[in-house]
Formats: sequence, C-alpha cells, structure tokens
Amino acid sequence: MKKRNFVLSMSCMMLFGFSVCAGAAETETEPLFSEQKVKVIANGVEAGEMDLRFYEATPNVPYLGIGTCSEYVFQRPLKLEKKEDGTVVFENEIGEEAVCDPDAGVITVADWNGFFDLPLPLEDKALGWKDTATRFIRITDVEFEGEAAPVTLDLGGYGIRMYADDTDVYLPVSTLSNIMTDIATNHLLYNGEKLYIQRALLSGGSVAGLYETERLKAELEGKDRPEDLAQQCYADLCFNIDSFYGHPGKAPLEEAVAEYGLEKALLNLGEKGEKLIRKLKSRNLPEYMSGLNELLMVYLGDGHTLFLSGSSVIAENEESAETVFGIPVMGLEFTADLLSSPIYLKQTLHETISLQRQKYWGTESYREYDNTAIIRLDSFMPDETGWQLYYAGEGEIPQDCLGTVLTGLRKASENPEIENVIFDLSCNSGGSPDVMMSILAVTTGQTQLYGIHKITDRKMTFTFDADTNLDGVYDEKDRELKYDFNYGVLVTRHAFSCGNLFPIIIQEAGAVLIGEPSSGGSCCVQVGADAEGFSYMMSSAQWQLTDSGGDDVEGGCRIDLPIEADRNKVAESVLGFFGVDEGMPGFRKFFDDAYLSDLMNGYFQAETEEDIAA
Repeated sequence: MKKRNFVLSMSCMMLFGFSVCAGAAETETEPLFSEQKVKVIANGVEAGEMDLRFYEATPNVPYLGIGTCSEYVFQRPLKLEKKEDGTVVFENEIGEEAVCDPDAGVITVADWNGFFDLPLPLEDKALGWKDTATRFIRITDVEFEGEAAPVTLDLGGYGIRMYADDTDVYLPVSTLSNIMTDIATNHLLYNGEKLYIQRALLSGGSVAGLYETERLKAELEGKDRPEDLAQQCYADLCFNIDSFYGHPGKAPLEEAVAEYGLEKALLNLGEKGEKLIRKLKSRNLPEYMSGLNELLMVYLGDGHTLFLSGSSVIAENEESAETVFGIPVMGLEFTADLLSSPIYLKQTLHETISLQRQKYWGTESYREYDNTAIIRLDSFMPDETGWQLYYAGEGEIPQDCLGTVLTGLRKASENPEIENVIFDLSCNSGGSPDVMMSILAVTTGQTQLYGIHKITDRKMTFTFDADTNLDGVYDEKDRELKYDFNYGVLVTRHAFSCGNLFPIIIQEAGAVLIGEPSSGGSCCVQVGADAEGFSYMMSSAQWQLTDSGGDDVEGGCRIDLPIEADRNKVAESVLGFFGVDEGMPGFRKFFDDAYLSDLMNGYFQAETEEDIAA
C-alpha cells in the first residue's frame, strides 16, 4: 500500500508529521474499507487533514485508529504489539497496557488510571490529556489510592465493530471520543465532511459551520438518516451511559440504569420507554433529537446532563428551525414531562433568588459595609477568549467571575478597615474548576482538590499550580500572593456544582458558611459524542469531586450560620400541584449588609476568644 504524509497541527500545540496507510484491503481475511481524507478543525482553527476509514459493513460511520488518536490528538504516543492470538496490546509511556480483542470487540485495561489519567509534562501546553482549559491553572499531578481493578469495555455487546491491522486498532470516531475524552472535555466530532477536535464551549454553542452540512440540512428537511449511522448513534449512547455516567443520585432513571443498563431501564418503563427507544433509533432526525432531549433532560436530568448540540443545530439552520424546534422536538408531552421533573422545577425556582437579590442589592459586583466586603460570584465560568488575549499581551484582565474576584480582593486590601470578605454564591450555578482552584489558591493557599474515580473506585488527589499574579509564569511569586482576610461564603439552594464544592473546600481552610445548604452537583462533566456529529454533556463517573476526606458532597455543604428563608404559602400550594414540596421562599435577610457583617464579626470574634482560652 502507498503511504500519504500529512501534518496535523492543533491550536496552542506542537506540529506533528506522520504517515497513515491508505486504500482498501484486498485479501479475503480482511474487511473491505475505503479511506477518505478530511479536513481537521482543531478548536476552531483549520489544522491539516486526516484519513478516516469507512468499512463496507458501515459505510457511513467513520473510523480512526486508537494509536493515531492518542498520539496526534491527545499527544500520548502508544507502542503496539500484535499477539499470535489476534489480540493487540497498546503500551503507554509508563508501561501500562490496554488489550484489544478485535474479534470479540472487547478492550481490557488493567489500570485505567495509569493508562489514561496522566498529567501533561510541565511545559507550555494549553490543552491536553489531563490538563486544564485555561492558562492561569495547571494540574501538576494526579495521585490514586489503592490497587487498580481491571476495566473491561464490551463494545461488541453493543454491536460496535472493532478492526485491526499491523499498525493500529480502529474504532468509530464517536466511540473513540467517548472512551478517550478527558477532564478538559476534549472530544472528537465528525459531521459528514470534517473532523472536529474541540472542547465543550462554555457558552453552550459550537464551532461555526459544524452543523451546516448538506447531509444534515437534508435530514432536517425529512430525508432518512442512513441505517448504519442511526444504529451507531444508539449503540454509542447506550455504551457511553452504561460505562461512564456518574450516577450522582438526582436523575429519575439513574438507579435503574445502574442496575440494568440504559436500554433495559427504558424498557422497564413500559410504553413510554419503548416509545423513547424508537425515537433514539429513529431514522428521522428531528425524532432522534427529540429522543436525546427527552432522555438527557427528563430521565437523566441531574443539573449536568443535557443535549448540547440542539440549540446549535437550530441556530445554524434557521430555514429548518420550525421543523427542528417545533412539536417533534419540544412538544407538549415533552414539556409536561420536563415540568414534572423535580430537579428541573427546583432549578427553575432557584432563578427567582437572583430577582430578590437584585431588589435588595442591585447589580453591584462589589460592596462594603463597615469592616466587611462582599464580592459577587454568580458562576465559575471564565471568559476564555479574554484570558487568551490577556496572556498573549493583547488585552486587559477580563472582568469575568475570576477578574471580579481578583479586583474585589485588591479593593478590599486597599481599605485598611476591611477585615472580612464574603463571597456571595447565592445565585451561583457552577462552571469551571479552573476558576475555583485559582480563587482557592489566592485566598487560602490551597493547591489540591480531591475526588473519586467511580469506575475504578479509587480516591484521587489533584495537585495544581496557580498563576495567582497573572504574569504568565508559575513560580514562587505565585505562592507569595495570598489575601489574608476572615472569609465567609453566602450560600443558598441555588449554589450548584462548583458553587457547591467551593464552600466545602474553603470551609475546610477556616471560612464560615452562611445561609442554607447548597444543591450538590458533585460530578465533573463529560462530553459524549455520536456518529451524527452531535455532542451532549453528562455527569461523569471518572471525576466525582469530594471533600478532603474523600466523602461525597452531593448532599450539599454544612452551614455554620444558618439563615432561614421565609416561606411563601401561596407558591407552595401552586407547586404542590406539580408534586413539588418546595415553596418560593423569601431571601430578604440573606441580602442585609449589616446583618451579614454582624454574623461575620460575631463568628470570628468568638473563634478568637476560643483560641485565646485554649
């Protein structure tokens, strides 16, 4: 066979040159395939070309080699050894192995964490296998406790074909993405024309043009999806949910999924579940999208799990928006089911807290009263573009959530009267751990987070560096910058995900928690991909964050100084109609400057007196 050489470059990454075998196999023992050279879009930038395989049995499903993907997408070269029994062994840089049995469709990894969860070398790499998504934080090490238990992925049991030759083992691009996605949400999507290597955009959108293909437009207007493509999408969905869903304890169907697997859990619902399976297998694209919406938002809805691509498809195909956004996708039955979902209703009600805060505090991000400063922190979502420009010397420090906190801490330090700082997380919906880690480093000096890898049931400790002085260099000067205040966190039931974990971790360092318990959201998110080119977000079993003792934080934080919300009896009776035992509470006392300042002073004065007495 002839070889084609090409270069694949990635934004903020090194250039690589390598060769891939092309052409169709011609022997009777090898499956027939063709190769197609496609353009690669890496984080929004055209970065070269790559050959994808299309096998005769599934001519519309693209395949890519495991070794090729590991080395040239995730920068992790693997050694390959083909055994006499037909199995193929991949070995990584530290000697850990994954064994592939193409005939059975099985992958066995003796030490999952040792094979996949490796930090990048401490070089100037912005994205990668176990790196973070921003430039002000880098993970330097991940330690796992206990012995590793083998992990077996039975792809053949889901009807997912695996192929091998002397140079690599080949899986569908979507399957490969679901196995190899990392904590920075790097993933692969093939839209029928191009291969996209990207992370989940924090804005919830997608790279321009991802959903403007001729195939997708035709399917939106009624053309049947190819049978092999529809089957692959369903197989990937079942495999991914069964293998990697985090089961945080909030979604209606998750216990059944944990016990039986996704398909049987749906079948056990009876007619409703059978109807949903038909949607998920449908060759009609709007019906398939409707099924994804319903599954991820209603049955697996836990605050982290949702269909990412739906709004992007609509935005890029306005002429077909009525078909996509109409009754087939967001119909009355779906709306009724969604409104009956306890977590959805609760999250919707939590949004009323922001209206109450605005009434009492306006929209200020920083306020002072007496010796107390209050810094508003509504999310942990960084302005990634703004930070990229800043570190490139082309912009100022973004006034996103992190910029707001850093600016607020500097203001507080310039006022000699300020002794207390309260972080207002009353309306915090979570976001990126990167921001949380940076704030912890600059306030308490904390440089570790903790978690559990639920697939292998091993505790994890993440060690990180923070560029606290934002000079683009990780050094001792970063450890010297730490703001010394009495810290408090104002918490309500709205606080979720990182808004749930941040209070718990900073409390361990001596901060006081004020208000009411947060709402959980312990799992990091993982991006799932399908063969259609769609992506979805789900709670991940690979990265569930905990407190420093390894205890689950899904139940919310422990409040030191409780504030009781007022109950609205009228709202309670209305919500009771939907089966939700939760009112629309009043939060006036939560937003009383004098009251909060008195709580802080009283708490830390008592703490000081106890220390003196001891």
